[in-house]
Amino acid sequence: MTPMTSIMVATDFSDGARCAAERAAIVAKEQCVNLSLIHVMSRSALSDLRRLFQAPTEVEAKLVDDASRMLNEVAADISLNTGVLGSTDVKTGHAHTEILSAMESADLLVLGAHGESSLHDLMLGTTAERVLSACKRPVLVVKSPPKTRYQHVLVPVDFSPYSASALTMASRIAPLAHMTLLHVFRIPFEGRLQIVGASESGIRRYCEEEQQAAEQRMFELIRESQIDSNRVSYSVERGDPSPVILAKAEELLSDLIVIGKHGQSWFEDVFLGSVTHHILARSTCDTLVVYK
Repeated sequence: MTPMTSIMVATDFSDGARCAAERAAIVAKEQCVNLSLIHVMSRSALSDLRRLFQAPTEVEAKLVDDASRMLNEVAADISLNTGVLGSTDVKTGHAHTEILSAMESADLLVLGAHGESSLHDLMLGTTAERVLSACKRPVLVVKSPPKTRYQHVLVPVDFSPYSASALTMASRIAPLAHMTLLHVFRIPFEGRLQIVGASESGIRRYCEEEQQAAEQRMFELIRESQIDSNRVSYSVERGDPSPVILAKAEELLSDLIVIGKHGQSWFEDVFLGSVTHHILARSTCDTLVVYK
């Protein structure tokens, strides 16, 4: 994986965005990379302001200047707390378009979540969904105020090439954290097996074979990643991926979930299949989505 050189955080000045900026600074400091902060002002909203209130052009310029002042204040606060001084940029236009354009020169995008249910709402047609769907770089969604560097990372894997990328990115973002690899499998047509005469012993044998095969592939994945094996543990479980992943994160008190966008089975087209969608919407910890 190409070395990381820059991190970008998009902010709307909300509390959630402030948490995202602080986390981005912590990661930037650990990685010794550049940090940039961007705020996008809606061009259509500025047009509505002129039309509805007959505001002169000077008012629009003052609003942009005020946004620049606020963004510089955020950067100054972060620098005071972390020692990382980020560059700032205020743009006007469509938020997701400007963010995606700016991301062409960054290696990681950091976004904030705004509350218990807001990300669920954001994932249904707004800026965050559009960015997450179209961005080809890793995207970190921050859910909690960062108190320290990441301590325990959960990495769901399906053994596709994206699993290796997720594990490598997890190790990079959280270089001192303990990582737990999780593979979840399901029995095909499990609810209908009795109809076709499948025995309990046959189902049990299938599960045992899946368990053994997954464990072997876990060993290979860890070995090929060249990550210190003392930092990694694994779990293979049967069930529906989304609730199993969320339950495991709660059980382990994970502060970060790292998940691939595509894969061979339930990662395939996740925004249609809903696994990553559900993890982003329902997890209580930060979530990093890896695209390659």
